[in-house]
Amino acid sequence: ESDVLTVLGYWGFARNISRLNVMQKDVTWVWSDTLGLLRDRTGDIHLTKATHAYPDVVQVLASWLTNRLPATEAQGFRWTSFNLNKDYNGRIHRDGNNFGPSMISAFGDYSGGALNYYPHDDGKIDLELLQSKTEDKAAKLDLKNGLALFNGNSAHEVNDYCGGDRYSIVYFTIGCHSKMTDECRQGLRDICMPVPDADEDPRSLLV
Repeated sequence: ESDVLTVLGYWGFARNISRLNVMQKDVTWVWSDTLGLLRDRTGDIHLTKATHAYPDVVQVLASWLTNRLPATEAQGFRWTSFNLNKDYNGRIHRDGNNFGPSMISAFGDYSGGALNYYPHDDGKIDLELLQSKTEDKAAKLDLKNGLALFNGNSAHEVNDYCGGDRYSIVYFTIGCHSKMTDECRQGLRDICMPVPDADEDPRSLLV
């Protein structure tokens, strides 16, 4: 954890204006970057520039997770990408295009900031209505003191927090991962990312 926190403390987060689904009202950008595989707005699937520029960072963050995967519940978890986030609490949203489950954890000298996860969300109800009617049914996950495996395509949000910096890492697979080139697949494996097979079952770890 201390190694990860050191890496995240040195990371030069971008002011990301494209993650509109996680921004609170009146917020125009958040500190957020994607490492690993990405599909851009033109449809091209490739490793991000930061992945090529900082492969050692990817290896540290990937190894941190693979060394901690629960042997019985999630040893088979694989991913193509991860989001690095700093100092914002995402509003209620659905990721929408993820393949299978995501894994998430948080780091930093802060208090609060639990993940509210709505496993009962069927994706058909308005998010604010879902929040107002069923917030008491949401699972409240303490990310600072453990990992959480969850379906990012179901609604989730982050509670307010206070104190110092709050970082989070979300490990996930993009929905179009099976279309990546062999070069991209090998590139991910070379930096310790256990990528899923092209014909992977997206529900193998979801119950």
